[in-house]
Amino acid sequence: MRILHITEYCHAGSFGGTERYILDLIRGLDVAGIHNSIGWLKPGRSSESLEADGVRIFKLPTPQMRVDAPVPEFSSAAIRLLETERPDLLHFHTFGLTEAALAIFAKQRGLRYVFTYHSPAWTCRRETLLLYGKEPCDGEARAWRCSACQSAERSGCGIVASHVATGISLTAGWAALPLKNTSLRRRAGFFYDTLRFRRALRSFLAECDLVVSCCDWGAPVMIRNGARRERVEQCPQGVPTLFAETTRSVVNSTAMGNASEFVVGFVGRLVPDKGAHILMEAFSKLQGTQARLRIIGFNEQDRHSAYSQYLLDFTRTDPRIELVPRKSFAETLEEYKRLSLLAIPSVCCETGPFTLLEALALDVPVFGSNRIGQLTVLREHGRIVEPNTSDGWHSALTTALALWKRGEWRRKQTSDSLRTMENVAAEMAAHYRTLREH
Repeated sequence: MRILHITEYCHAGSFGGTERYILDLIRGLDVAGIHNSIGWLKPGRSSESLEADGVRIFKLPTPQMRVDAPVPEFSSAAIRLLETERPDLLHFHTFGLTEAALAIFAKQRGLRYVFTYHSPAWTCRRETLLLYGKEPCDGEARAWRCSACQSAERSGCGIVASHVATGISLTAGWAALPLKNTSLRRRAGFFYDTLRFRRALRSFLAECDLVVSCCDWGAPVMIRNGARRERVEQCPQGVPTLFAETTRSVVNSTAMGNASEFVVGFVGRLVPDKGAHILMEAFSKLQGTQARLRIIGFNEQDRHSAYSQYLLDFTRTDPRIELVPRKSFAETLEEYKRLSLLAIPSVCCETGPFTLLEALALDVPVFGSNRIGQLTVLREHGRIVEPNTSDGWHSALTTALALWKRGEWRRKQTSDSLRTMENVAAEMAAHYRTLREH
């Protein structure tokens, strides 16, 4: 069987959560005797191919934004790829108008396709699934509501003003549509872009032969956007392969944590939606010189941004808080080993994050907000911090530190009960075979 994976995010260019998932999935499918290649949707005109980590990758030209129509060169490049690779199935890992066009080409050739919902960005133009940046949205793409929400984000104006801006776009934005993929058209015609995106998404999901939800809240969002209920399957994320392979030796051979200090850690991108500032605000109010906070993921190139400056202020006023640069895999393992607790104060809706599974695979206790996608795992093996505010986290950290001081802070052995990406690959292989047979 031959599977062609379609994605905007590819391990040959970056290595975030989606890229890691796809690569681990492919490695597991390879073991099952399934041939895999990647169609990498990459801005530009190049349609060359390359190989990375043993995976054949074909570049497909795509516009800068997912709401833009496919570039003129895309059709011929896509058709040529389908004819060259002759896949049995297409597996989409991202969504935009270019993916929607490729799905149409596939159906015209009698090919079935699968879609895994990896990120709220594939249905939410704000990319957080937070309505007006505050509370979780029901996730349905609606032209007016999504345009107003996006307008509020771009302009920083209130809800009423964002609806006025949407009305202006509705009445006058059509004049900018002939400008095609230009910044002026995007600014003036964002209502029509959103309307077109909604229609493409609903059509794409309605025709999809299998929609995979890899998080607790994904399935309802997919169904609200047009997926057929009977074609939606839950297939949660698993522990990344490299962590699964090294877990046993790391856990069994190394004393985890630091007996003389209670070390709280955060691992991830330092953007407001990830909530590192909430954790730092809470920790700064924590009493005790034996507590430490390590924020891992600082990007020196972002040092002068307003958010980075805000975080750096905490390190200047509280010597117990440290901003740590991004780490390699081996260095990240060392960081996990020194932690007493991993904190995940996510503000946005997440499908993961993988850090939850990585920490639990190493038997590191985890506290997290109720916005993460693997909430069932957190509820079973860790603690949900509510409310996800500095006061809520201060209370949770105070309790944890008190347990540690009394010698009652315990690590639960969680690694043996977690799903792995090998499990995910086995389930997906079974789904592929069922689709091919029927």
